[in-house]
Amino acid sequence: MRWHLGVWVCVLAACSAPAPDPGPLPLLDLAVLGPALEDQLGPVMSSLRSSPSDPTLSGKAGMLLQAYGQHGLAVEFFKRAALVDAGEFRWEYYLGVSLSALGQHAEAESRFRRCLEMDPGSVWAQQRLAGALFETGKVQESLGIFRKALLAGPEDPRIHYGLGRAAAAADQAGEALEHLLRAVETAPTFGAAHYALALLYRDEGLEADSRTHLDLFERYRGEEPPEGDPLAAAVHSLRTSATEYLQQGVEAMEAGRHDEAVRLHLKAADEDPSLLQARINLVILYGSNAQADQAEKQYRLGLEAGADSAELHYNYGVIAYSTGKTAEAKQAFGKALEVNPDHASANHNMGQMLEEERRFDEAMTLYQRALKNRPDHGLSHYKLGMLWMRRRNVPEALRSLREAIKEESDRRPEFLFSLAGAELVAGERDAAIGHFRLAREEASRYNRQQLISRIDQALKSLEALSSGP
Repeated sequence: MRWHLGVWVCVLAACSAPAPDPGPLPLLDLAVLGPALEDQLGPVMSSLRSSPSDPTLSGKAGMLLQAYGQHGLAVEFFKRAALVDAGEFRWEYYLGVSLSALGQHAEAESRFRRCLEMDPGSVWAQQRLAGALFETGKVQESLGIFRKALLAGPEDPRIHYGLGRAAAAADQAGEALEHLLRAVETAPTFGAAHYALALLYRDEGLEADSRTHLDLFERYRGEEPPEGDPLAAAVHSLRTSATEYLQQGVEAMEAGRHDEAVRLHLKAADEDPSLLQARINLVILYGSNAQADQAEKQYRLGLEAGADSAELHYNYGVIAYSTGKTAEAKQAFGKALEVNPDHASANHNMGQMLEEERRFDEAMTLYQRALKNRPDHGLSHYKLGMLWMRRRNVPEALRSLREAIKEESDRRPEFLFSLAGAELVAGERDAAIGHFRLAREEASRYNRQQLISRIDQALKSLEALSSGP
């Protein structure tokens, strides 16, 4: 068969249709986007003006805008990239992420469904789709997709968090609790997961547990686990902002890299002086390294920035007390309790200071308030037990001290020793001997030689009484 040249040209033309025209570039005022984004986005926009149909350049602009939280503008650039490069997974994916951030969950859902058509095994698209479905009220479908995603990412705290929220919305409290606890176990500073747990415990009538996780939410508000999603990580890598410095600093802090953690937190605070968590963490970091002056400086800078956080006041109070500044410590604990009257540790520490002033009734009230919000606070049980002994209320003292010894810590030997003494007063000699011996084992574990001597003396006295005439 012989082709006519004109027909051949037509066939070629039909087979190579022109790429879709993405239209004019969005108008941007780079100056209002901030110097960091302006520096990075300027060269990309200059290249785009020369090649406006280049999907990679549009996508890069969208990624930069997404990295700095400019999701409305990011959507426009990702749509350009997805229109021209219709088979590219990442442009659909990033588009869905920005749409979700804008609250446009229905459209985000359709984008993530398209991603899964391209790559059905993408656990990240599954997770994002499940989140969008949850937000649009399609709880059962969301639950099913989160469960599927969990098979591929069984240790991902974000999947456990999403699955926990979906299970709670589906009135499956047991499953919700399991996954939300797993989320905070794998990511202890995951603020949103602590908040979801607080709501779940509240709905189940477990007020003490709810308050515990509300306290943790307040402490870790806005903190999230590191992204396991490589596409999201690629976006985050484009920005080194105050929150990025903070996240990196927290990771260094948790890994015990003190100097690196301080350096990153200082960068975060310099970048955004109002970033309260950076100040809170710096107080802890300097305090743990016996740099009380630097800790106080960060506390004062936090106050100057308008911070009024229970954690900021409490952490400084601990450092002030440890350096003998009792008046400042008392003031800081008082401010912490003004912000959050249920702060268990602040209640305990203020109670201890009142006890040192021999204001025993007030101290007991604060220890009891601490235990109302933290029933497992062993030191408050112990202090309360010793005050009950002072009042010669031995049954209440025994009750408090038996709660105190449930705490597994280096304070347990003293708790056990005091409980044994209270049991002797109560006439429970055999129980006392058992607890003296257990106290000795625990004291040996922590090399507490003075306490071991006191325990040995007590046991020797008991043996002498047993063998007496």
